[in-house]
Amino acid sequence: MRSVFYPHLVNGPFGDPALFVRIAHRRQALLFDCGQLQALRPRELLKLHAVFVTHAHIDHLIGFDHLLRTFLYLDRQLYIYGPAGLIDKIRQRLAGYTWNLIEGYRFVLTVREWEAGEVRECSFHAENRFAPGLFLSWPSVDGCLVATPDWTVRVASLSHGNIVSLAFSLEETLHVAIHRDALITHEYQPGPWLTQFKGLVRRAAPDCHELEVPLVKGGLKTVSLGVLKQTISHCEAGMKVVYVADAAPTTENCQKIITLARNAHLLVIEAAFAHADLDRARQRHHLTARLSGELGR
Repeated sequence: MRSVFYPHLVNGPFGDPALFVRIAHRRQALLFDCGQLQALRPRELLKLHAVFVTHAHIDHLIGFDHLLRTFLYLDRQLYIYGPAGLIDKIRQRLAGYTWNLIEGYRFVLTVREWEAGEVRECSFHAENRFAPGLFLSWPSVDGCLVATPDWTVRVASLSHGNIVSLAFSLEETLHVAIHRDALITHEYQPGPWLTQFKGLVRRAAPDCHELEVPLVKGGLKTVSLGVLKQTISHCEAGMKVVYVADAAPTTENCQKIITLARNAHLLVIEAAFAHADLDRARQRHHLTARLSGELGR
């Protein structure tokens, strides 16, 4: 399977938690946890569509101000997801600044928090000096936090002492594989139309839908979606990346992680302690490196 998600640890394995995931063939990326972000170039940050925060300890959210300053002047909307209480924490953070000179700014920050099968939302508009907007809520089925035609993020609630730390699963909706030899046989020119084709397949568009396909020798050929599906592609289960940060080494947490990570192609787990320090890890409500490795088997 050709990768559709390209993840990398922003600060390496020993720095602040932040997993940047670039989405192939789209000017879009996702961020899991929001530690220090200076290692990311502005053009990388500006690809961000959403940020997923496990919990609000300082090393997991200290990069928020850097993000805010990067997006502030743009006509963009940025989504931040996290556990219950995140809306109020972001509200207080925004209230700590003076916003008398941002009239006409179009940036919108939408914060969504998950708790017990419900998603709550509040948006903060720069043009309103980031005053909180209306609160909305809707049910979350099977831990689904957000679903797009191309990817879905699901969530599991883990205990981290007396607070919740969320774990996230990023799943490609459907992997559409292109047969390069078939493109050559039919003299189809590879290009952006393949991204459009994949999107139509994921959205279950009717087979009669027609695409203008560029030819190697020049010109275009009108081909139905159904014919293209049969001749140049096949579908399979999509790529899956799971991200787990701080969590207590309990049986319940471990079982939730195993369930969330089933069939994952990549499992990223934060482990702050060696197994020789298991007693201290339990006191601090963290997993050890060995326990994390065992969960990945």
